[in-house]
Amino acid sequence: MRLRLSVFVVLCVMCACASAPKINYYSLGVESSGEASSAANLKVERLRTTEALGRSQIMIRASETRIEYYAVDQWAGGVGELVQQKLAAEFGPPVEGRKTLKVSCLVVACEQVDGPGGSEARVKLEIVIRDAGEARYRPPLLERTYEASLGVATPRAQAVADALSRCVGQIASEIAADVSNL
Repeated sequence: MRLRLSVFVVLCVMCACASAPKINYYSLGVESSGEASSAANLKVERLRTTEALGRSQIMIRASETRIEYYAVDQWAGGVGELVQQKLAAEFGPPVEGRKTLKVSCLVVACEQVDGPGGSEARVKLEIVIRDAGEARYRPPLLERTYEASLGVATPRAQAVADALSRCVGQIASEIAADVSNL
């Protein structure tokens, strides 16, 4: 009897492992659009995220009060890390002789938003820019919330990840323009 039960349990475990879904991993594009040129070097510090974005799954805002996540589609890293890499790629490498500014940020939204008109990708970043030598308790040079959204033709993870990447690129261009006006 114990042998039968043991064999049954082993078979159940093996069947469960064999039927596990394949996980798909996504990232934001790390190529530069070339549109985020600034008069200063912008060094992106580690970004923070809200708790809802702390999961590895790609977030879907199904309504104002309901959040869902893709079941088998996940980020290849933390959302803060991916946005940091995308911003750094957009700002480009430091140019010798330019002033260096630090960019810190809270990622408030990096999600798919479903609405009556269809789905869109939305990114919202609370940006703080300081002189590289300034302490955190000093007033920043710039403190602003940036937001970008783009419609997605098909609400699939690949299309959403591509659109989110373009949204971060748009925000990087706006940040660079604001820095040039400081």
